[in-house]
Amino acid sequence: MRKALFFVLAILTLGACTSLDCSVDNIVALNVSIPDTVKYDTLNVYAIVNGKDTALYTNGTGITSLSLPMSYSQDADEYIFAFTDTLGATRSDTVVVGKTNQPHFESVDCTPQFWHTITSATTTHHMLDSISINEANVNNDQSKKHIILHLHSN
Repeated sequence: MRKALFFVLAILTLGACTSLDCSVDNIVALNVSIPDTVKYDTLNVYAIVNGKDTALYTNGTGITSLSLPMSYSQDADEYIFAFTDTLGATRSDTVVVGKTNQPHFESVDCTPQFWHTITSATTTHHMLDSISINEANVNNDQSKKHIILHLHSN
C-alpha cells in the first residue's frame, strides 16, 4: 500500500513539473513612437541584416507607433524609415539602435527570450530631426515606448 501511495505521489509530482505554463507574453519588440508623424505620408520600415534589407512594415499612413523585432546576436540593429509623400517623393532615414542582449529564462521547459538594454540610438536627418531613448529596457512589457522619433517641423 505504501509503495502504491508513493508511486501515485511521484507521478503527480513529476507531472506537475512538466506541465509548467510558459509565458504567453513572450514577444520582445522595440516599441517606436512617432508622435508628430505626417498624416498623409506613407511609412515603410526595413531592417538591414548582413547588408540586405528586409521589409518589416509597409504602406502605413498616419502611424504614431509601431513595434519592430530586434536581433539577439548583434550589438546594434539598423532600420530604414522611408516616408513617401502624396506626390510620390520618398525621404529615408537610417536609425541605428545600439544594445546589449541578455538571455532570459523562465524555465528549462520554456523557450528562452532575449531581453535588451538600449545603449545608444542615432539617426540620419533627412525626415527625422532627432531620436530619443524613452525606456532603455526592452523586455516582454509591450506597454512601454522605447524610442521616440521626432520629425522635422515643416
